[in-house]
Amino acid sequence: MTTRFDGLFGPYLSLRLSAFDNMKLVVAVLFDAGEPYQCVEAKMQSLACHDEMTTGYFVCWDHVWLFCGLTHSYSASISLLTDIERIEKASIKSISVPVMSMQQVEFMCVESAHFDHC
Repeated sequence: MTTRFDGLFGPYLSLRLSAFDNMKLVVAVLFDAGEPYQCVEAKMQSLACHDEMTTGYFVCWDHVWLFCGLTHSYSASISLLTDIERIEKASIKSISVPVMSMQQVEFMCVESAHFDHC
């Protein structure tokens, strides 16, 4: 699965976008590739403190969970979530994400890069 993940998302892994923008990017790439997916928001155990819960955006794709960032994050990267047991299953709620064209994704990334350098 790592090979498929790297093949589809490799060009975007160095980007630091908001968590929701990361989810829009993932949706656009998967939609363009004809891959099924589901976008969710869910609570997960914090890495810093296992008793603390944080909320994040995820995309479930081909039995793999992609982590797009914490809901309040404005500078996150896309990653494979390998320890899915950190997700609180009862908190999972499906969310609707608009599908952007790949050209719109390019504009979003350029706009974000410009904003980061101003």
